[in-house]
Amino acid sequence: MEYKELSLSDIKENLLDNFNRYQKVTRRWHKNNGVWLIVDCDYIDDWDETERKDRVNQFFNIIFEKKGYIFGAYKDNRLKGFSVLLNERFGTNKQYVLLKYMHVSLEYRHQGIGKKLFEMTVKKAKEIYIEKIYMSANNSEATQKFYLELGCIDATEINEKMVEKEPFDRQMEYVISYEVTY
Repeated sequence: MEYKELSLSDIKENLLDNFNRYQKVTRRWHKNNGVWLIVDCDYIDDWDETERKDRVNQFFNIIFEKKGYIFGAYKDNRLKGFSVLLNERFGTNKQYVLLKYMHVSLEYRHQGIGKKLFEMTVKKAKEIYIEKIYMSANNSEATQKFYLELGCIDATEINEKMVEKEPFDRQMEYVISYEVTY
């Protein structure tokens, strides 16, 4: 697997043609009276051609307009995983930036690719001196497990725009640690 930060030259119309977003969700997290519980469900998350093209257009605009950073995992010159970190700060102390997307193609999940992409994202957040990465995380059990294992926690400050957009997502954050050396 080859990992890199994407540039404009990497954003081609067919970038996501071979990307398999498919995720069958049978258990999800649900907040009930302030407590997170796992409940049974049955739905599928996937992208059609229009959604793939929309993501590629978003990628182009993010890089072209310098709105953020995109990290990719490639196998045989095909994108198999990506994370998108926006650089617009928000929060009461401008302490957050948004992890807009974090996806690994179905056939490459559970191989450490998402973890490596997240590490690259955290490294970039440190370079731009951010305190916290914010994510509106899909409510699926697998997605929540992934973020919790990385050390993400429930967000201490909620971005209401994200809640309006995805009311069933879990609002989470990752606190950046900076090592002090003497």
